Amino acid sequence: MLVLRERRRRARRVRAVGYALIMLGWWAALYVGYSGPAISPLRGLALFLHLAALTIGLGAAVMVEYAGGLWVIGHGSLRSLLDAEERLAVPAWIGYAGLLVSGAMLSPDPHSPATAMKLAAVLVVGMNGIAVQKLTTELDRLPPDTPFGRAPRRLRVWSIASGALSQAAWWTAVLVGTLNTAAHAPS
Repeated sequence: MLVLRERRRRARRVRAVGYALIMLGWWAALYVGYSGPAISPLRGLALFLHLAALTIGLGAAVMVEYAGGLWVIGHGSLRSLLDAEERLAVPAWIGYAGLLVSGAMLSPDPHSPATAMKLAAVLVVGMNGIAVQKLTTELDRLPPDTPFGRAPRRLRVWSIASGALSQAAWWTAVLVGTLNTAAHAPS
């Protein structure tokens, strides 16, 4: 019992550090992005890196949530979902970090409501990514062949809400970013 309590305490500390790092990275990206104008020769490179990071991060998120969707409809197992999450967590975080760094290099418009919406969506993606660690731990305690309908109700609701929030935030950032880029494209 003491070992379990210590593991849970350690996991809470790790998540707290994760939340702090997300906030620090997000604020640092805002500071750098708003500090000065974009350097024109590097804008093309920054945009390329932003799209590459988006492909990696969003691709990983979609694949994990696809595995979750298969579990929900009975065409996949909890074990497959947990394996996908374990395999794809690193690419998802690499993509997320790449988006913060490259997004700062793009010098977002601090007065644009669309930029504020995108930045909020990016923050939600990061915070939800940290929160998912707790969900994954809870799901990992279930037998690996547990069907979705037999999982505790709170875990079912949490799983669906987390996946929906992740996709909504990722796709909001993609849509707003695409519209912003198209609006600022040279004519």
